[in-house]
Amino acid sequence: MSDFTPEEFEEEKYTEYFSQLQTAYKRAFNELNGTYDSTLIHAIDQQILNESEPHYEGDGEFSIELPDDPIDRLTGAPVSDEKAAETLDVYVEELKEQLRATFDFA
Repeated sequence: MSDFTPEEFEEEKYTEYFSQLQTAYKRAFNELNGTYDSTLIHAIDQQILNESEPHYEGDGEFSIELPDDPIDRLTGAPVSDEKAAETLDVYVEELKEQLRATFDFA
């Protein structure tokens, strides 16, 4: 299990923990890319999650701060806003699970 506080994670996430963050994001992408529409997963990855901000909440829990109006950012994915929002929710949950696993909280 990792040994950091939410404050330490915020201060060091792009220095000490950057490679682990990349691993978690890549694992989440790979997990969903084979199950969901790859065009939509790629669009979410490149147009929404590339500007997301992971936060450690404590007790092994992470949250993902998304940019404003995330669904409005999607282009090139021919799906309804509802389908895009549902898929984004699944993606965010998978990403949080991958963060827990990557940092040995799972």
